[in-house]
Amino acid sequence: MNDPVSAPPVIALLPEDAPFTRDQRAWLNGFFAGLLTQVAARTAAAVAPKLKVPVIYASQTGTAESLSRKLAKEARVKGFDSQPQELGSLTLEVLAQMKHAIIIASTHGEGDPPDSALIFAMQLEAAHSPKLAGLKYAVLALGDRTYSKFCHFGKLLDERFAELGATRLLDRIEADNSVDEPFRAFRERLWPELKKAAPGVGPVVSASETTHDLDDDPQERWTREQPFAATLRSKEVLSAVDSDKEVRHIVLSLAGSELHYEPGDALGVWPRNAPDLVDRVLAICTIARDTVVALGDTTLTAAEALSARVEIAKLSISTVIKFAAIAKDAELHSLVQPERSADLEHYLYGRDAIDLLARAPSAIPDAQALIDLLPPLAPRLYSISSSLAAHPEEVHLTVSVLRHTRDARARGGVASTDFADRVDIQGTIPVYVHRNPRFRLPTDPGVPLIMIGPGTGIAPFRSFLWQRKAQHFTGRAWLFFGDRHAHKDFLYRKELDAFLDDGTLTRLDTAFSRDQETKIYVQDRMRVASAELWQWIRDGASIYVCGDATRMAKDVDVALQQVFIDQGKLSEAKAKLEVRTLGATGRYMRDVY
Repeated sequence: MNDPVSAPPVIALLPEDAPFTRDQRAWLNGFFAGLLTQVAARTAAAVAPKLKVPVIYASQTGTAESLSRKLAKEARVKGFDSQPQELGSLTLEVLAQMKHAIIIASTHGEGDPPDSALIFAMQLEAAHSPKLAGLKYAVLALGDRTYSKFCHFGKLLDERFAELGATRLLDRIEADNSVDEPFRAFRERLWPELKKAAPGVGPVVSASETTHDLDDDPQERWTREQPFAATLRSKEVLSAVDSDKEVRHIVLSLAGSELHYEPGDALGVWPRNAPDLVDRVLAICTIARDTVVALGDTTLTAAEALSARVEIAKLSISTVIKFAAIAKDAELHSLVQPERSADLEHYLYGRDAIDLLARAPSAIPDAQALIDLLPPLAPRLYSISSSLAAHPEEVHLTVSVLRHTRDARARGGVASTDFADRVDIQGTIPVYVHRNPRFRLPTDPGVPLIMIGPGTGIAPFRSFLWQRKAQHFTGRAWLFFGDRHAHKDFLYRKELDAFLDDGTLTRLDTAFSRDQETKIYVQDRMRVASAELWQWIRDGASIYVCGDATRMAKDVDVALQQVFIDQGKLSEAKAKLEVRTLGATGRYMRDVY
């Protein structure tokens, strides 16, 4: 027969001569020993290393960075060791040492990585071995469905990480413009998966329970969801009457809002769709204006939903895909196949909801089906062209009014025609500040600036120049500006001349493409000034580009690489890497669209 198991000895904490009986001392020794055991266990738990969960962001305009800070804050509340990190500051070797990583990545332009992540993207593309075999990750991809390569960079990260041996914590979630719902869904799915790796972090709190604690700036009064009703003060036409463009200088009052912006930020504008377009959509679907529909938790009339809540002035890929299925439209179904992306992009250009609905109006049975088909109306972002230091309680925009005719029907941009045609002076329009921390003036006012902004791309540089003038900045500033005709399209000409006269602007190079037989663009002026540009770059200049992403920005990028080839005597590959390095280090900044 085995000996009975002995109880663990009780450590004597009280001396023998303590004023207690032997039984009392035994009881007290046992009580204190148990208490100390509990304290030790709690202390050990408190000092146990927390699971590291970095939130890695790739951001061009600040949205991904803002979300990463919110997510890292929530992770810390839940007991994880979490800090936001910029993807461009990492290498694959550093990433390979991580056990967990949450990725929030924006796609820039036509499927490109944000500028700060360009070098990482090059390294990722070249990698072959399973370098990330020990990593568990999740990706929230941000994008815009109006672009054919929707969320392309986020998809690339997700797929390449898996190819390199990493393991998904959950399937990729994609966000189209409005990030609130995808961000909530991402968090709801993420925390249970992370808790499996760290069961000691405590109960998972739902995303809805913590949302109110996540704001980086709880003092922010006016936001995308709660915009400020800004009063329209003026909308002067900048282009000449005989120009084939209509560019307006918009001045909005911010009086009483306490809204603050910095040069480089954008203004988010919530427009309303044109009334005649709303009426046409209602008519083609034979829907009464006062028919009640539901949008989320809200009920409203079909007319109001079409006016201010859903997108009808342009088509999205998702809308075409849904309509093709509903209408059983074989032609559209063929068009939305991946191999026909170029044909689909051509079809979408300049078309609106009427073009789609006219193919099969009877396919939409009622008002609710129509509203469910259409994506949410998105705010339009405009680069701010003023400085609070020079224009207190105001914000200025440089707006190109988009108008065109297709199939004998006049069409136009939603926000630009809203400003030009439908919002009267002293009328109001809902706005908010969209911060762009990666497009800022240098903190050192002596750093030289090279600014490249044809057309309305001049907007942020007007903001920069007014800020420099108001704060008496001394560093050199060089602006490349271009458009079609000098006598019709030279935006802010008198202001620029004044800036040159008082030294706020050191040099102005212009390129007016239609003023001579051979078209000349800003990138051509850059090539002519290659030697001087090289010297400014060697002097530490910061380079800024604003404007069209599809052609101008790419051509400027090539011209800048050519400067490194011609003046720096670098190979093409080395020149490309040097330009990418400028972007990664914050000396080459682009605000392109």
